[in-house]
Amino acid sequence: MISLEENLFTKFLNLMSKNITESDLELVKLGESLGLNLISFADLRQSQDDSFIDGVRSEALKKLKNKKCNNISQQDTFYAGSIDFMVSDTNNDKKFFLLETNGGSHRGLSILTTKQQEMLYQGYYQAIKNAIQQKKQETEKILILIGLPVDDRLIHEKVIMIEYLRKRLKKKGFSLKIFNIDNYDPNHKAELIFLVADYNQISAYISYSNNWVKFKEENVQVLIGDGIARRFNDKTFNSHVINNYREIKTVIVNPIFKITDDKSLTYLASFFTKNLLSKFNLKHLMFTKCFSEGDLIQKLLFLIKKEQKSFIIKPNGGSGGSGVLVVSKSQNKKNIIRIINESQEEFYDKFGDQRNPFPYTIQELADFCLINWRGEKHTYDLRIYVAQISGIIQPIGGLARISRGSYINGEKKQEFVVNLSGFNGQIEVTRGLGFSKPNANILNLQQKDFVDLFCISCIIFRNIINNYEKIITFSNWEKIIKFH
Repeated sequence: MISLEENLFTKFLNLMSKNITESDLELVKLGESLGLNLISFADLRQSQDDSFIDGVRSEALKKLKNKKCNNISQQDTFYAGSIDFMVSDTNNDKKFFLLETNGGSHRGLSILTTKQQEMLYQGYYQAIKNAIQQKKQETEKILILIGLPVDDRLIHEKVIMIEYLRKRLKKKGFSLKIFNIDNYDPNHKAELIFLVADYNQISAYISYSNNWVKFKEENVQVLIGDGIARRFNDKTFNSHVINNYREIKTVIVNPIFKITDDKSLTYLASFFTKNLLSKFNLKHLMFTKCFSEGDLIQKLLFLIKKEQKSFIIKPNGGSGGSGVLVVSKSQNKKNIIRIINESQEEFYDKFGDQRNPFPYTIQELADFCLINWRGEKHTYDLRIYVAQISGIIQPIGGLARISRGSYINGEKKQEFVVNLSGFNGQIEVTRGLGFSKPNANILNLQQKDFVDLFCISCIIFRNIINNYEKIITFSNWEKIIKFH
């Protein structure tokens, strides 16, 4: 039962079965081993400047330490994540708009420098370390379940991640083995088992009982891949995630996925700490949540009439910009219904009819700034990666992503959706820029702007953790949430 492209997945397993050297992990060579062209990934990684990022990180950590706003008291609440922003010009100063948070299923990590990757994967290592400390018997094995998107064209990133974890754990004296579903041997004597499969494969064998996520009746100690938890349609599991995720004995690398999946809840997290975030130049946008198509239509009509502004609609749990569309202030009811239908069609085309796009988030359309890119005006966003290291949420690095289409009036999808793998499965890494001083000039940003973004990112994740219950149980969605 192989859902991943068989040849690619076979090459992946063959590569993981050998002793991997540092040269094997060089992107171009790694791509050749897997039959992938990773030259553009290597070019994007080359555009990252560790010295520039180290300076930004150092300054951000000083500011965060002064305000005591990036440390967490319990290390099982968060391991790794990323967060996306757009930028606006305000009186010759930069303001930032929060777009979304992302959990433990990062995409694009291979374009970070080796130093940054190792920092970020310390978060994943912390999750495994917690599972090892929790095991009851010396003979008990640690089963680490790693989920991949179907036909994952970024599978090389799992090579890098697993190899980092494997080397770190071997140094600690643990024996390891990597399996796929077809060759998995539950009787293998290795102390740590990495089981790698795509989400469709995993869904056929996963269950939940006695507070454990189980694979073929075996306890799963560590779950890596938000897509596994997101697709897990078990009432008890979902109740535990919402009410007290610590009841779940399996370590989930992103236990707060219910919030990072839901853009309105992410915005709510920023709303609850708006005064602090404003000091770092986060500009807030009005937003609300809709639980049905009728609710979505009604609120859009109300907002457009009352505010005389354009808005964006965003489905729940989407990725790659799927279903994210602009509803301009000039639209009537008939066109709004058409746009909503188009959004749902995009969502179902990508995720299938097993996933529900509701609740939708409505967000005010940002007045974002443009840059000159290859002779035309383009929008862009900034993705910041963070990880928990010894109880401290630390900013790691990131990249800028340029929109695929040039800017005309901001109403077409390709004018503002910037995901590098967001258009019909195409991966367009050439639209990415690493963080460096020359690239900051292209983006019209200064070092202090990156410092602000690093600080905002850590504060928002910390606030999600500290106010988890308040955020997840918020129900007053008949109102439009404004920040002023």
